[in-house]
Amino acid sequence: MAQVLVVADDLTGANATGARFARTGMRVATVTPEHVSRVVGDYDVVVANLDSRHVPAEQAADLVTDVVEAVWPVGLVVKRTDSTLRGNIGAELEATYDAVRERVPAGTRVRVLCVPAFPSSGRVTEDGVQLLNGVPLEDSELAADPLCPMTTSVVADILAAQTDLPVRHVPVRQVTQTMLTAELLAGDEPIVVCDASTEQHLSDIAEAAAAAHHSDGTVWVAADPGPTGALLAYALRLRGQAGSRGPLLGVVGSTTELTRRQVATVARTGAVRFVDLDAVALAEEADDDHADGVARELSEQLTSSGFPDLCLLRVVNTSEQVRELPAQVRAELPGRIARLVADVINEVADTTGAHALPSGLYLTGGDLVASLLDELDVHAFDVGGEIVPLAVHGHISGGPLDGTPVVAKGGLVGDDITLVECLTKLRRAVQTRLHQVHSEVSEHVVPTLLRDTV
Repeated sequence: MAQVLVVADDLTGANATGARFARTGMRVATVTPEHVSRVVGDYDVVVANLDSRHVPAEQAADLVTDVVEAVWPVGLVVKRTDSTLRGNIGAELEATYDAVRERVPAGTRVRVLCVPAFPSSGRVTEDGVQLLNGVPLEDSELAADPLCPMTTSVVADILAAQTDLPVRHVPVRQVTQTMLTAELLAGDEPIVVCDASTEQHLSDIAEAAAAAHHSDGTVWVAADPGPTGALLAYALRLRGQAGSRGPLLGVVGSTTELTRRQVATVARTGAVRFVDLDAVALAEEADDDHADGVARELSEQLTSSGFPDLCLLRVVNTSEQVRELPAQVRAELPGRIARLVADVINEVADTTGAHALPSGLYLTGGDLVASLLDELDVHAFDVGGEIVPLAVHGHISGGPLDGTPVVAKGGLVGDDITLVECLTKLRRAVQTRLHQVHSEVSEHVVPTLLRDTV
């Protein structure tokens, strides 16, 4: 059954939001209201396009109520809003809130997490005011919008035009992980409007809302233009039932200066979690604590609830430090790292299932690549081609990661941005694989929808 319902008011926004969920590995379908009940058993995320932005507010509210009723129960309802807050924002949001509140157990707290910001598209919220490329909505070209002219950029005022639900404002200065959970739990207003001006703010808000849910059982309705709803679903551990997997896993066994610069380039993007491995400590057989600690942290990162979608295990030692190790120890080091990683992957597979296994694998260091593929019982590397010379992409066959996309390269290959290029290719390969799974799952559904809409 579907785990997420997205209620959208136009097709462009519906598909863009659906793409956010598909990126996490969930099966997504965008349908019209009359088809939602037909696909609810075959997709993880149902995106209902109501095409309601310019219909009367009462009609829009009725459409919202109907689709929630048709899809319920789900783990999360997302009211997709226009990124410039046009349309029946207040009416649809109130209808979503009421529909969810009527269907949860008595006494359950329901709140709307309203995060209108979409920083990567130039939409941010500061002091409760929505800005488009730094300009208030009423001072932008939207003031002359022929169907929905914007006369204010104050989010609470825009909502108040169509709903009497009280609003609580969380300013950007309080959008930090340590303070935000308590802030989201405070007050009793049904709608919580959060400032946000960066992608990190969105991640922090989603993680804090999930923590609030686990703390007191608060059921959230997400109201946003796309990013925060997907982040919240992930933070709530809502996962796809088929084709869904965990983050990309990078294992960097090379200690060359070029590799360090490549890793540093990725680190500047902020979209990575690091697990640091001290090769010298690992090489000392008496020091099992370090190996156990690294394995534990790697397992936690693979199974954790939040973004980003890349976990990178890196050797923190310099080449000089590794060269100082005895020759036999140096020779055995790639195998020891490989066994550590393989043991974690096998444990994750046994305890949490396939959904937490890496969705893609990036490997650097020739000896490490060979050792890890051997430890994972891989019997074939299905080569797809080169990204740059000596950086190869493909799929692996056999073992717990059978069919998983992989990129492998040497530690002296490429330039400072080659790792970024490799990860881009790997993400595309993961999406292609997921879409193939999705098409197999939905093969019997799509022809019916097409036939019924022709």
